[in-house]
Amino acid sequence: MKRLLKYMLVGFLAGAAIGNLIALFTGDLYSPELLNRVGGNPTAAILMQVLLSGLIGVAGFGGVLLYETVLPLAAVTAIHYLLIETVFLPSALFLDWIDFKFSQIAVMMLIRLAAFFIVWLIMYFRYKRLAKELNDEIDKKS
Repeated sequence: MKRLLKYMLVGFLAGAAIGNLIALFTGDLYSPELLNRVGGNPTAAILMQVLLSGLIGVAGFGGVLLYETVLPLAAVTAIHYLLIETVFLPSALFLDWIDFKFSQIAVMMLIRLAAFFIVWLIMYFRYKRLAKELNDEIDKKS
């Protein structure tokens, strides 16, 4: 449990930092639409962006621990993807990072799906190599 909380804290801090760095690089700390959603209060807009960006980080970092379970790699990767998607999409729409258009939502989902496929491939070959090394070690001892 301590480890999960640590991952979640690191995820929150990383997500908040990355979200705000992206906002700074795009030119605005928050969008005019977000400012309207929070009643014109700039402090509330920034806090909302920090909170939601941090929650995306929590889903990303906290979900990493799923890879240490006994579930099959494909299932863990799918669960982690769905966890992030469940947090990212509403947050991105609320923060006005993407418009509520099918094309933008689909593109963002496909980008993350491609990233998760790459992660799955990396982990698959890593685990396959580890299994071979363990089997070779067992063969040497027998």
